[in-house]
Amino acid sequence: MVKLPKEMQNKAKSKPKRPQPSVKRDGQQFGSRQMRRRMAQQGIDMEPVDATRVIIESPEKTIIIDQPEIFLMKQAGQEIYQVIGQAEEVSPDSITIESTEEAIELSPEEDSEIKVMITENDIMLVATQANVDKKEAESVLKDCNGDIAKAILFLKNRP
Repeated sequence: MVKLPKEMQNKAKSKPKRPQPSVKRDGQQFGSRQMRRRMAQQGIDMEPVDATRVIIESPEKTIIIDQPEIFLMKQAGQEIYQVIGQAEEVSPDSITIESTEEAIELSPEEDSEIKVMITENDIMLVATQANVDKKEAESVLKDCNGDIAKAILFLKNRP
C-alpha cells in the first residue's frame, strides 16, 4: 500500500463531518427558516394573519379562540388557515357578539327586533360609492337595516 505525502494525509483527516439535524429549541417559532424553504420549494406561500378572535359555529356547539395565532397557506389556488390557540366551547344558545360600539346579547328566547347601529363611516362609505349625499345614504341604510352592500346596490341601480 502506498503512503500519501504528509500534506495530503492531514487533508484526509480534516474531512468535514456530515451536517447534524438541528435540535428544536423551546419557544422556536412555527415558521422556521428550514420549514419556509421547504414550503417554498413545494409552492406553498405562508403568511401570518392578524386576528384577535376566531369563532367556529356548528349546530351542537360554538368554539371561541381568543388571541389566536393564525397562518394563511396558499397552494395551487387553495387557501388553508391554520389556527393555534386555547379554545373555549360555548353553547349556541347564548353568544355575545362584540362590536367596536357596544356588545349585544343574543338568545333564542328574544323575538324582538335588534336595532342596527349605523355609524358615520357606514354613511360615508355608501355616499361615496353611490355618488349621493349623506342624508340620502343614511335614509337608504335605514331602509336596508344597515346592510351596506344592499344600500349601495339599491342606490346604483335605481332609475
